[in-house]
Amino acid sequence: MALQWEPEWHRLYVEALLETDPGKLVRRVATAEKAMLLRVEELCTSSDEAVEWQSIEDGITRMAVLKRGILNPPIGTKTDLGPTIETLGARAN
Repeated sequence: MALQWEPEWHRLYVEALLETDPGKLVRRVATAEKAMLLRVEELCTSSDEAVEWQSIEDGITRMAVLKRGILNPPIGTKTDLGPTIETLGARAN
C-alpha cells in the first residue's frame, strides 16, 4: 500500500531528510525548499491553515540545517560531503 502525501511539498521534504547520497542531497534540499515556498505563496492567497503553516516553517528550518551541514561539514570529516541522518537530529535540537 502506497502512502498518500498531502501536500506534495511534504513528500519532497521527507525525501530530502532521508537522502543519504551527498551527491543527491543538494538537489533534494533545493527541490523541497522550492515546493515549500510555492505552497507558502498559495497559502498567502487561499488559506489560513495554521497547522500547515507551522509544518512548512519547521521544514524550512530543517532544510537550512541540512544546507549548513552540506556547506560546512564538521571539522575532521574531509571526505564527508554532508550530514548523516544521525547528525541532523543532534543539530536540530
